[in-house]
Amino acid sequence: MNNIFSLFENTQKEEERPIILLADDDPSIRLMIRHVLEAEEYDIVEAEDGLDAIRAVEKQHPALILLDAVMPGLDGFATCKQIKERGHADIPVIMITGLDDDASVERAYDVGAIDYITKPIKWAVLKHRVRSIVNRVMAERKVQRLEYRDTLTQLPNRLLFVDRLEQAIVRAERHRESIALMLVDIDDFKLVNDSFGHEAGDKLIKAVGDLLSKSLRRADTVARLGGDEFAIIIENVDGDDDAISIADNLTTILKHNVRLDDQETFTSASVGIAMFPDDGMDAGTLLKNADTAMFRAKEQGRRCFQFYKPEMSVNAMERLELENSIRKAIDNNEMVIHYQPIIDIHNNEVVGVEALLRWQHPDKGMVYPDDFLPVAIDSGLIVAIGEWMIKTVCHQLRVWKEAGMENQSVSINLTTKQFKDQDVVTLFKLAMDEHRIEGAELNIEVTEKTLLAGEGEIEAILVQLHDMGMTITVDDFGIGFASLTNLKDLPIDVVKIDGAFVAGIPDNEHDVAVVNAIAGLTRGLKMKLLAEGVENEHQLNLLKGLGCQYAQGFYWSKALPADQYEQYYLNRFYNLG
Repeated sequence: MNNIFSLFENTQKEEERPIILLADDDPSIRLMIRHVLEAEEYDIVEAEDGLDAIRAVEKQHPALILLDAVMPGLDGFATCKQIKERGHADIPVIMITGLDDDASVERAYDVGAIDYITKPIKWAVLKHRVRSIVNRVMAERKVQRLEYRDTLTQLPNRLLFVDRLEQAIVRAERHRESIALMLVDIDDFKLVNDSFGHEAGDKLIKAVGDLLSKSLRRADTVARLGGDEFAIIIENVDGDDDAISIADNLTTILKHNVRLDDQETFTSASVGIAMFPDDGMDAGTLLKNADTAMFRAKEQGRRCFQFYKPEMSVNAMERLELENSIRKAIDNNEMVIHYQPIIDIHNNEVVGVEALLRWQHPDKGMVYPDDFLPVAIDSGLIVAIGEWMIKTVCHQLRVWKEAGMENQSVSINLTTKQFKDQDVVTLFKLAMDEHRIEGAELNIEVTEKTLLAGEGEIEAILVQLHDMGMTITVDDFGIGFASLTNLKDLPIDVVKIDGAFVAGIPDNEHDVAVVNAIAGLTRGLKMKLLAEGVENEHQLNLLKGLGCQYAQGFYWSKALPADQYEQYYLNRFYNLG
């Protein structure tokens, strides 16, 4: 992973012009190659011998190395071998030399070169090969940057942050030092989004990220974990007093007026602090305890910081009460399903719906999943809810078919807990047989996190469901758990772009870049693309232009009860017919 992380130091320059390292002891050859390739919009870095080439690789991390095989001192073969052994196996090498015997060619490939061009150089061949290789490398690096960097702030994302936290813990253990882990959450961020819109929310997140980065040492790590939450690693902390001083400075700095277009808004943040080793010996425990402290800071009135204390842990009685309420809701049939239409955006046709869980609480009214689903999953109640949901969806499909609504397809979200604690294959088979439903009428949605949590077990279940005719969709793609390159061997038909990215298009260039990159990858892997959270025609037009096939969102309809969806579908059908 560290080799991948070294890419980020050169991210901005790579996005402008790819770097090619040219190593040759003949200055006239270097001059001619430079002349040819600079005309192709590449930046050329020259080295006159093998040692210079190795140093340049460490500093520049080029997209491609052109390496003369015959050089004084360290020849091209030895240079290539050392570059690969020093952890740069991801950088392709082309040998350029007058040697064209079989032994030299074999030796070039043995030391790690991917291609071999003989002198005199055929310039058209050189340009074609360089263009092909560099385009591939830059595309791969773009995916890697998306995987490890938050596209809005360019700060490390959760995946990179956890890796750095684990490395910091190893160093702290070795040197018997302390670490302060701070979680920073913007106060009243939802109010900013609701009042000024998502674009203003993005500007606020970027402003906070900049403030945090400028307020800390270069050695400290600042990351965006998602939404309006940031995380900070402070190594070699000299006790609680040192951490207090830093946290107090941060909360003061974050009490800041930020201009959002023509409006000025006041921002502040709540900070939770967990200390290594006192509050946890591993990354997961530290993050959990810092999160608990941050929520206590929110409860204390916000705009402050709190250190973790064991008594801050989630109140067991409150949790038990919620669990019991969920059990009662299951027994009393208080759970309901709403259906949000999925649209073929090129034909403007309804091609399916997503089944979304709701809790019709007798006292609180409609309760949405964010308020109860985490506890349902942790407690295992999601297994009972999931079984009810699968049976209900299959029954509803039969009702719609008998009402003349053919070709309906329903997406059902499955969690890691359901895959591990439930025989979902048998459950689907029984429900489908009972209600005479075909596999093609069902779509299984799983998150990237779920896919990566099963160590092959979940993949095997998905293969069985796929073989039954079901469509498999990766939900909320782009939030940092995996990349399509990791998912290409799984039985995936559709990739759903996380709504957070859709909210930023077409005005946020970072979100546009993410959506564009994902669209290109799905085309290459022959997967369909579905965008969630579409709210306006500008977003729709951009998605169409990028080749996105399907979308859902308030632009067409919110999630509807079954009878309201039926009316919605029939109205559209007859209007379009």
